[in-house]
Amino acid sequence: MLPEGGFRTGSSDVLLAELVVDGVAEPVTFWMAATQFERWRHTHLTVDVVPGRGSGFSLEAPEGVRFLIRSRLLTPQEQAALDA
Repeated sequence: MLPEGGFRTGSSDVLLAELVVDGVAEPVTFWMAATQFERWRHTHLTVDVVPGRGSGFSLEAPEGVRFLIRSRLLTPQEQAALDA
């Protein structure tokens, strides 16, 4: 993982979550570009860390694990809660 502040973010980025990862002292922030978020804002994203070879980004390269992101459309109830 990149240390907090090791990946520059700005006003064109959206903080989606602070993930709790076993073995990591601080929560891991999960960011997405605002333009990408506009396309994905109606989805629920699940981020997992699984064994395997990743693409070389963040914790994937040195640790022998990779990110796996699953998505699904938000239910009408979930969307209503976000819109409230």
